[in-house]
Amino acid sequence: MNVKQLRAFVAVAKYQSFAQAGEHLHVSQPALSLTIKALEENLGGALLTRTTRSVSLTAEGEVLLPLARRLLADWDDTEEMLRQRFTLQLGRVSVAAMPAFAGNLLPHSLKVFRQRYPKVNVTVHDVINEQVLELVRHRRVELGIGFEPDNTDGLNFHPLYLDRFVAVLPADSVLAQQAQVSWAQLLAEDFIALQRPSAVRLLLEQNVASRHGKLAVAFESHQLTT
Repeated sequence: MNVKQLRAFVAVAKYQSFAQAGEHLHVSQPALSLTIKALEENLGGALLTRTTRSVSLTAEGEVLLPLARRLLADWDDTEEMLRQRFTLQLGRVSVAAMPAFAGNLLPHSLKVFRQRYPKVNVTVHDVINEQVLELVRHRRVELGIGFEPDNTDGLNFHPLYLDRFVAVLPADSVLAQQAQVSWAQLLAEDFIALQRPSAVRLLLEQNVASRHGKLAVAFESHQLTT
C-alpha cells in the first residue's frame, strides 16, 4: 500500500466515478483502474463494487476510507513541514559567537534575519573563540563567528571583517592625554586581560613577545565585559 494507491482510492470514493477521479488526479481511466486493482491485490480483497453506472464501497472499503484520509493528511502535513524547514519558513537556527560580537554586531543581523524569516527561531551561544570552533565541529550549531582558525579542516571559513586592538586607559592616566601611545609605554603599566586560552589573549601575547617580551598581566577575567 502506497501513497499513490491511497490517493486513487480516496478520489474514486469521493467522486464514485473512475472517469471523474481520473480527471481530478490527471491520470487515464485504465491507469487508475490498475492502481486500484494493485491496492486491492496488496490488501487481499475488493474495496470497491463496480457496475456500469456507479461505483460504491465494500464493507472493507468503508473501513479503509477514514484511515486513508487520515494517513494522507499526515503525509501532506509532513511534506509541508519539511518543505517549510528547507525554505526557511519554519525551524530553528543555532549560532555560536564570541561575546564581544554577540553583544555588539550580531543583534542587527538577527533583526534583519527575523524580518525575512519570522517563523525561524534563533539560539545564540555566546562563548569564547575556542568553544565557537568546538560547537561548529561537533555540529551543535549551524554557524560560528570567531577568529580565523589555524586549522580549517572540515570547516568553511568566510572572512566578515578585520578587527583591531585598542588600549583602554583610565581617564586620569598620563597616557590618556597623548595622541599616540607606544608599546614600550603601555608595557610599563599593569594589564587587565582575558584568561587563557582566550584567542584575544593569545594573539596579544604572540605579537608582543616577538618585539617586547612578556606581557605583564595584573588582572584576568573570563568575559570581555567583566
